[in-house]
Amino acid sequence: MRKVILGLALVAVGFIASCGKDSTTAADSDDITGKTTQQVLMMRAWKSISFKDSSESGNVETYDVCSRDDTYQFTTTTSYIWNDNASRCDKTAPATANGTWSMPDPAGKIVLIDNIKFLGNTVEWFVESMSGTSIVLRFRGIDNSGKGITWRMTLSK
Repeated sequence: MRKVILGLALVAVGFIASCGKDSTTAADSDDITGKTTQQVLMMRAWKSISFKDSSESGNVETYDVCSRDDTYQFTTTTSYIWNDNASRCDKTAPATANGTWSMPDPAGKIVLIDNIKFLGNTVEWFVESMSGTSIVLRFRGIDNSGKGITWRMTLSK
């Protein structure tokens, strides 16, 4: 009888341990609970790991490998610092640059960066997804030929 109780106790302990939080995931992810989109953008330097363009060529990754470690640090609600970091694409160009950004609503989903224009209209980036480890920004527009395009920029911790 003691063996059965001991066996059941071990199974119960194993079950309880397996239901706990994954410590690796928790350690790698920032807690964004209760934060606005603007606060999440400003909480760290975000690495720009991907920029995909889905124009007539299909869904194409446009970032060179050397661009995938660039970071954006949204320092205030109106400015950011871009860093070219270690694998620089152009070693003769400045390694950092200042830019501007804004959000019409800090808790909203629209982000304006450097007042970028696409066919005369301001590019409004939509926050497609946001977590404690990544942010995906999306822009949809119509090109000169009337075809729809989508740009996706992924920022990572």
